[in-house]
Amino acid sequence: MVQTNRTLITSVIIATSLLAACGGSSSKSSVTTDKGVTAPTNSFKTVACKSMLPPANIALLTEGSSCGYLTVPEKHALYGQAASERNIEIAVIKLASTSKNKQADPVVYLQGGPGGSASSSIAQVIETATFIDNRDVYLVDQRGTGYSKPALLCTEFDEAGTPAQVQACKVRLESSGVDLNAYHSVHNAMDIVQLRSALKISQWNLYGISYGTRLATTIMRENSEGIRSVILDGMFPIEVNGISDTPWANYESLNQIIKNCENTDDCPPEEVKAVIEGIIARMHNEDMVDESREFIQTLLNMSSESVILDYLLAVNKDISKYASALDTLTEEQGEGNEQGEEEFFYNAMGLSTVCAEEYPFINITTLVDDNSQGWSASTQLAVNSMFHMGFDAASCKAWDVASANDIETQAVTSNLPVLILNGLQDTQTPAAWGALVAKNMPNAQSVTNPQGGHGQLFSGLTCFDTMADNFLAQPNKALDTSCVSEIPELNYTDSDQEESASFTFKNNDMSAATVYMNGVIGSDTLEVIQELLRDYPQVNTIVMQNVPGSMDDEINLLASMEIRKHGIATHIPADGMVASGGTDMFLAGINRTIETGARLGVHSWSDGSGKVALDYPRDHQEHVKYLDYYRVMGIPTDFYWYTLEAASAESIHWMTAQEIAQYAILTE
Repeated sequence: MVQTNRTLITSVIIATSLLAACGGSSSKSSVTTDKGVTAPTNSFKTVACKSMLPPANIALLTEGSSCGYLTVPEKHALYGQAASERNIEIAVIKLASTSKNKQADPVVYLQGGPGGSASSSIAQVIETATFIDNRDVYLVDQRGTGYSKPALLCTEFDEAGTPAQVQACKVRLESSGVDLNAYHSVHNAMDIVQLRSALKISQWNLYGISYGTRLATTIMRENSEGIRSVILDGMFPIEVNGISDTPWANYESLNQIIKNCENTDDCPPEEVKAVIEGIIARMHNEDMVDESREFIQTLLNMSSESVILDYLLAVNKDISKYASALDTLTEEQGEGNEQGEEEFFYNAMGLSTVCAEEYPFINITTLVDDNSQGWSASTQLAVNSMFHMGFDAASCKAWDVASANDIETQAVTSNLPVLILNGLQDTQTPAAWGALVAKNMPNAQSVTNPQGGHGQLFSGLTCFDTMADNFLAQPNKALDTSCVSEIPELNYTDSDQEESASFTFKNNDMSAATVYMNGVIGSDTLEVIQELLRDYPQVNTIVMQNVPGSMDDEINLLASMEIRKHGIATHIPADGMVASGGTDMFLAGINRTIETGARLGVHSWSDGSGKVALDYPRDHQEHVKYLDYYRVMGIPTDFYWYTLEAASAESIHWMTAQEIAQYAILTE
């Protein structure tokens, strides 16, 4: 499925991180309290998906999808050690391809983290990952995460978790029979090996993102039987130490921020560096050392976003604005979605992996903490105090798990066909890490997106979707990577960028039933609408005054469905203008009205690589999702095809009164 940009403005490529942050609690059960399951080891049982997944996820499943549990030893028989008597269960979700030409070799999706839950990515995989068009996809909740049993959550944590809270979590989990030494990569990898055998699949393909790439290479090392091909997206090499090599990666990313300014006339790189250094120095002078580390982390998370300059200037002008600016940015980036964090990240799995595979081998690394660009002492102190995944030495001392075998420091060599994808703007897994892995894999093809962040197959770029599809079709054939050069360059100043959509009450009367909407629909709009309708349940009408489009089409449709779910009416006043993705949102109104003089605009869409909507077959998933949406909204599907022909993606057609009537746009 191609990620499109149905908007009048130029989209900004936003690097999104799938590498979870430590913290949060969950409403899910923290851990089973029995001593383990009794089913035979390496057995697979199918269960009704409704017994595993919530209704919201059930609704997303494609026809033919299924769910089940794989029973495995909590500890596999490895390195001369016998398997444990205690068994655990691994949750597996099969997302069935609906293609008539489905290939026999499925894809196994390996989530990031460590501690990420694959089941949390059902919607993202179905909507974004094009490999599901031709292949079944298996989502595996890695041991200790998601719907696997036990699911290991540190409910004691307050955000990142103090050493005392880490210790309390350890005591509770171990008292229930959990062996925390079993929850790291090699045992994780053997689960996947046994899954293929249990499902009697002769060949399959591995797709790993972030930590999932490390898991994939561990699987390749331990048992490569049945692996047809491997896609490593956002490479986290085994030979890289996630704690001691973090400063190196941070320096690389800071230097890249400066380099990005070279594409922008209004952003002299030497001045930007001076501003960053000055802010950090002032923080240190004001005893804000911890805040300086957080400031650096914020910069790294924003490294590919145009708003970075506004943020730097705001903080530089008034250091006291740091906290409020950070809170605003965190909210905009979706990091304040507490529910999402709770469902996605399982602290114990992350702790066991980092503390067994990284902490014992600090400074045993192939990299150097390279400060060759001469960052100041205060910056160096801030950078060197940052730690991987929120886990520091104190946390690992409190967690106190045994060191992994030293093979977890050694590069993996393989002749399997491998596609390595990295983004030059990726602050989580720098592009240089992909190059490290490629050196030891002679049949690997490595591609770097010069404008990309963390995870290329979820970036919305057809270039990488097509590349992955072609690789899976013919893993040993050299890929055409020419589309990479056509990706627009980053620019830290975007004068044409519209303000993100906001909702206000007239005269600030928050008891009113009507809110007024202005701005572009962005990645935060769904959360904003959800909060609005939760906090002000009396709202029944949205007046769309100036909504020129959307920067995130997937979010636009989800936000629009939220409006319809709550029975909200939409209205465009006489001086109002709604276009592109904004028109789609207007259609979500249970009642829809337009005053004389208002403008309602439509146009086609493009995928950013030169292909336009009508270049795709009429039964393509990208068309289907819009057609399904219009059906739900009670709009004739002919309206969709009309929008594609009415104007190009770069233009706009303002609908006439006759056209508005013809396509049942209004309810009154």
